Amino acid sequence: MDFPINAKAEGRVLVPWEHTQYPNMTLQDSSAGVDAMMGGKFIPDWQGDSNVWEAYRLTCPAASQARRLFTSLRPQLREGQVPKNFLEATSSSSSKDADFKFVPDVDDNFDFCEHPWARYQQGHFFSDWRTVHVLYPVFSPAKGKGFSDILIPSHYYYSATAMYTYGFDPITETTKEVDDNEQPWHKKTDKIFWRGATTGGGSSPPGHVASYQRHR
Repeated sequence: MDFPINAKAEGRVLVPWEHTQYPNMTLQDSSAGVDAMMGGKFIPDWQGDSNVWEAYRLTCPAASQARRLFTSLRPQLREGQVPKNFLEATSSSSSKDADFKFVPDVDDNFDFCEHPWARYQQGHFFSDWRTVHVLYPVFSPAKGKGFSDILIPSHYYYSATAMYTYGFDPITETTKEVDDNEQPWHKKTDKIFWRGATTGGGSSPPGHVASYQRHR
């Protein structure tokens, strides 16, 4: 038995609202694979022909704000053009001299269908990876409201990644007992900050990377 597992920390299955209301519009038998259900070969990335948000808003009810948008696509960049941050003036990013503002709680039931403007603050809506628009059993470590993935524990819980481990030396690719950047306790100060490498992120359509949570 084969289990389709999505290792990315973002949902994959987005079934249009009409297909959930009228299931006979979609092939229900998944035994022949995802290609048969989608009516053609499954391409793993968008390749510039769409984006996650366009697929997501199709899961919203027909009368929702997200579905009533005339368009939410941005023109693709021509060769040589540089992406522009259209939200710079209203960005929630703090200046380098400002104090950090920690969010005390997260609304895990936030309705993006009725508040489509909020998508600009969520990086997974601009992922390069294509979604599946049929009810195919995909196992994922994370998903947001509207996604139909089957949740499982993240593979990071049982298979550690060396480069994200304390004391990892990228030159020798070995892990040291004490990290080279470690400081003696008596030299530490009463400050806390987040430090780490970004693990990438999509840009489909381009120009929204500055809005990602980890970048902000």
